[in-house]
Amino acid sequence: MNPEPSHVLMAGLGPFVEVIGVVAIVALFTLLRDQADRRPYFKAWEEGWVMLAVSLTAGVIYQRLTDPTSVLLSASRATTWIFAATYFSFRLMALALMVHGTRMYTRGDRNRRLVTAAAPVGLALTLFADTFRTPLGGLSPYFGPFVVLATAYAAWQMATLPKSRQSAGSSVALWSLAGVAALWSGLVLFGIGVRTGSAFASNPWFVRFERYGFFLDLIALTGVAYAMVQLLFEDARRDNADAQSHVNVLHDRKRLAKFHDDESGLLSRRAFEEALGLDFAMASFGSVARIRVTNHESLAAEHGKQNADAMLAHFAAVLSSGTRAHDWVFRWNPTDFLVVMPRAVPPVALNRLNVLLARAAPFAISGVRDAVRADTTLAVEPFSGAEDLTAAAKRVMDDHVAP
Repeated sequence: MNPEPSHVLMAGLGPFVEVIGVVAIVALFTLLRDQADRRPYFKAWEEGWVMLAVSLTAGVIYQRLTDPTSVLLSASRATTWIFAATYFSFRLMALALMVHGTRMYTRGDRNRRLVTAAAPVGLALTLFADTFRTPLGGLSPYFGPFVVLATAYAAWQMATLPKSRQSAGSSVALWSLAGVAALWSGLVLFGIGVRTGSAFASNPWFVRFERYGFFLDLIALTGVAYAMVQLLFEDARRDNADAQSHVNVLHDRKRLAKFHDDESGLLSRRAFEEALGLDFAMASFGSVARIRVTNHESLAAEHGKQNADAMLAHFAAVLSSGTRAHDWVFRWNPTDFLVVMPRAVPPVALNRLNVLLARAAPFAISGVRDAVRADTTLAVEPFSGAEDLTAAAKRVMDDHVAP
């Protein structure tokens, strides 16, 4: 058999193989959905893979509609335009969701402007492309630059993580995303070369590179998917380590006396200083908040110290039960509480705590008709990882941050 037709056949199978591979990735991410209830970055990534699967499916149909040797060859410009528009729009939405999820993972940024703009930009690109007889690979110069920019930016986000947040998952993500960016840089360059008639586009090795581009893209994307799952599992392991360390303290009388505050039922300042339960926080960004009860002395003077202390214990229980599972509350001193909130940027942390404090149930004192509330002041300071978690706590507790 002449080897050339077999090469062409393999190249034609590339889009089909990539669709099958991405659909398998979507199935994996769907199975892991229950593990990502408190991890919106993983949900964004999952949605991105779904969008990519839709895009590639539309691309395969478009390939058949524009292939002169296909029985599905279409004579309708509108039909090929619709599938090209679907291919472009959903591909750009997939990229936007990948960047959105990465920004949430690295910085906690939940802005969805890129996701909102992706589909209109995809439709606009289709207006500038010849979608009637252009093969699928010939569309790469139109959307390929967006692939390069999005994956390079996501790789840069992983590369600039603080040392305490770097892990096997972030390293695989960095190199896989960089691989996708490099691959698509080559594909875009080849597509431009073909359109301009440049000599380098006819180089045999460059032709083979483009011919098997879909297979290479699938390999790189599989690396990206693996990295995303690895990052999810690393977060889950840190959560489990934090919970286990707390349970171990509760079952060890010596450590319980050392790290537990009996009056409030919370972990003590010493527990924070020894990083008890902070594995997840130290491998993440987030906020530390100081909540100060300002009316303890006045309540003690009016209703007695015992009732004032009981009100503080009630307030501590409100904080402990009202925060998220991976937030940790420490009693810093008699009237100050420190809340460590991983993956919550200051505006989000401030809003959550204000809502919690506003909804907190008042404390009823025996013999007093009106229940009393804890009057509080609140200050929040961000941290970017283990490197500055302690410094952020010191700043917020020393009143160097405005409430």
